[in-house]
Amino acid sequence: MTNMKQRLRNLFRRNKMRTRATTVPNKKESPEPAKQEEPSKKSGKQDASKQEPPKEEEPEKPAKDVEVEIIPMPPAEGEMPTYFHVGALAKDCLINGFKIGAWQMQCTTKTDSDFYLSTFGEGYPTMTSVFGGMEVFKEVGIYSTSLGWFTNNDLLSEIGVRGMNFGSRLYGLLKSTIGTKDEVTFQTKLKCGLERDPVKVELVVPLYNEPLFLGYVLVAPVENWVLGYRTQYNCDEKGFDKHALCLGYNNGRTEVGLKLENFEDLRGSIFQRIGEAWAFAIKANLYSSENVKQFAIGLQYDFQNGTMVKAKLREDSRLGFVYQSKIGKNIDVGYHLAFDAADPIGGAHRIGVSWGFHC
Repeated sequence: MTNMKQRLRNLFRRNKMRTRATTVPNKKESPEPAKQEEPSKKSGKQDASKQEPPKEEEPEKPAKDVEVEIIPMPPAEGEMPTYFHVGALAKDCLINGFKIGAWQMQCTTKTDSDFYLSTFGEGYPTMTSVFGGMEVFKEVGIYSTSLGWFTNNDLLSEIGVRGMNFGSRLYGLLKSTIGTKDEVTFQTKLKCGLERDPVKVELVVPLYNEPLFLGYVLVAPVENWVLGYRTQYNCDEKGFDKHALCLGYNNGRTEVGLKLENFEDLRGSIFQRIGEAWAFAIKANLYSSENVKQFAIGLQYDFQNGTMVKAKLREDSRLGFVYQSKIGKNIDVGYHLAFDAADPIGGAHRIGVSWGFHC
């Protein structure tokens, strides 16, 4: 059975998080604006001999896209992990719940005819910057189909199939997006995968108006260890945007992940459980070609009844806390508080609340 909570996560990630406003300052900006010289008040004309020829402006380099961290659900019994499961426990400890914005609400209902109706909305980063949508999902045997509508006037349809053949797990998902905001646009791509222990391959193939070809291959040579390679090819620019290698270890209590991107940036993470309730995580840029120093340290306590408390400290002294719990069987709640540890009173503050209803 498809995990509907994961589907809502995917809807947020695909349609909002890549383009929504950010509260992270741009580190490439200079700390002080450049001072402009005042024009001379003595004469309205400039001496042509002293006037310097205009300098050609260098084209601005596009800002490096900030990749949205994908936090997958644990693999089902008998399924191999994906490329994104490398470091997943550390990401869940350090990211999940800390980016819910001012408010977030999700609701999933199953009808008598086995249709799933999902609605969601959020205010990020403020109360009034609203984004949301709804989706109808139906699963029949090995087939599934869905249709979603979003407040940015996008329609998203998916048709999927999965099954087993000679010990291999095969799946495919045709995704199409229709934009109707300014003019009607259409995009479609095919996500497909093959899994046969110890190898898993997944591809995203552009079919129409989609520029990126994505894919990864994952190998589990021995128990608890995985090796992977991921690539991204831009069909419009006829070149590769990304090459990434990963190495992961996970035995349920200890998790170590390493990812090398474009042979330039090396990131690592560690997650360690201490007893049944406590755990800590560290995630850091070990080496960056742009000398970007980023790290996060987190600690969590699991009350073993659906309630968890987490704390995180970033390299810029940003301190955050998350409280997540279950109210009854089908209601999840989460609260987030963040502030600058270096200036708790005068620094920026952020408070967020998240509610999820699943029935």
